[in-house]
Amino acid sequence: MIKLFEGKIDCCGCAACMNICPKKAITMKTDSDGFDFPEINNDLCIECGLCKKVCAFQNVSVPDTKPLATYVAINKKKDVLINSASGGIFAALAFLVFEKNGVVFGCAYNDNMKPEHVCVDNSMDIKKIQGSKYVQSNINTSYSEVKKHLDNGRWVLFTGTPCQIAGLKSFLGKDYNNLITADLICHGVPGTAFFEGYIKYLGEKLKGKVIDFKFRDKSKGWGLIRKRLYNGKVVYKKNNKILEKSVPTITSYYYRYFLKGDIYRENCYECKYACSGRVGDFTIGDYWGIEKAHPEIETKNGVSVLLVNSQKGIELIEELKKYLDLTESSFELARKQNGQLNRPTAKGNKREEILRTWRDGGYHAVAKEYYRVNKIAIWKSKIKMMLPLSVRKFLKGLIKRKNNVGRRY
Repeated sequence: MIKLFEGKIDCCGCAACMNICPKKAITMKTDSDGFDFPEINNDLCIECGLCKKVCAFQNVSVPDTKPLATYVAINKKKDVLINSASGGIFAALAFLVFEKNGVVFGCAYNDNMKPEHVCVDNSMDIKKIQGSKYVQSNINTSYSEVKKHLDNGRWVLFTGTPCQIAGLKSFLGKDYNNLITADLICHGVPGTAFFEGYIKYLGEKLKGKVIDFKFRDKSKGWGLIRKRLYNGKVVYKKNNKILEKSVPTITSYYYRYFLKGDIYRENCYECKYACSGRVGDFTIGDYWGIEKAHPEIETKNGVSVLLVNSQKGIELIEELKKYLDLTESSFELARKQNGQLNRPTAKGNKREEILRTWRDGGYHAVAKEYYRVNKIAIWKSKIKMMLPLSVRKFLKGLIKRKNNVGRRY
C-alpha cells in the first residue's frame, strides 16, 4: 500500500497527487484540526506510484537563486487599484492574458463562502479572484483543467501560494510557453474548515448570510494597511438587503490568530518556499517598507512588489507596462520587511491550545475563549474608533509629549 506522507509536516495539501491519480482513488479529507490532507481509497488504487512521484513538496528542491528583476508596481487604472489588495499586479497579469484569449485561475469564494480555485475567462468576472484571502483554497481539479487549456493552445495564468505553483508544475511535467505562473508572498495558510467556522460565527452574530469577506479593506486608503493596521470588511445579506460592516483585526479571532501565526498548517512553519528562490514566473505581494526604500513613490491607493523570476517573465515586462507603472527596485530592499522572502513564519505559541479548543468545541468555543481573554483590548479599540480622528491625533500627541518629559527626568 502506498503511503503519501510520513507526518503531516510532510504535506502541504496542494492536491497534485489527487489530480494525477488515473483511477481517482485520492480525495482530500479534513482532519480533526480543520486541515485538508489526501487520502487513498485502496479499493481503487492500482499502486502506479504517480502520486508519490508528483509530490513537489517532498521531491523537488528549491533552487538557491534570486529574482532576475524587482519592481515597485502600481496599476494605472484607479478603479482596478481600489479593488486590489495592494498595487493591482494580479489584475494587470489577468488583463494581459485575456488579451491573448486566455484564462485565469485563482482563489474565489463559492456560494457557501468556501475558498476554491476557479477559472475565469473574462474581465467582468475578475473581481471574484481579486483581493487577499488568508486561507488555503481548494484546488479541486484545477491542475487537470489547466493542462486541458494549455494542450488546446490557450494561454493560462495560474496564481496561488508557492506550494500550489510547485504542485501545478510537477503535475504538468514540462514547461509550456503559454503558461504564466505567479506565486504569492505567503505567510502560511489556515485550514478551510477553521475559516468556514469563522464565517458561520459572523453569520450568527450579524443574523444574516455572509456573502463576502474582504481581508484588506482599502476604503480609507492603503495607509492603514502600510502601517499594519489592518481592517477587514464583511458583506452580508439580511432582510433582503446587502449590508457591510468593518471588521477591525482585534475584533476578529480568525484574523488575529492568522496575523500572529497561530493557525497555519504544520508544514507552513518549515516552508521551503519562503526564501529568495521563487517557483513562479512572477512573485507578487505588498512592498512593505516602501516609505523608506522608495520615498518618492505615492502609496495612497496601494503599491506592490513585483519579482520577476524567469526569462519568460522578463519577456512579458514590456507588455505589462501597458497596465502598470513600474519603478526599478532591488531584491535586497524588497526583502528587508517582507519576512517570508527570507524565512518561514515562526509558529505561534498558542497554536496547540487554539487547535485543542477547536477540536473540543468547534468555532463557538474558539470565539468564546478569544473574546474572554481579549475583552478589554476590544473595548479599548471600539472606544478609540468612536473618537474623531482629530481627537485621536491630539491624544496621541499628548501621550508622546508626556513620555518625552518623563524621559528627560
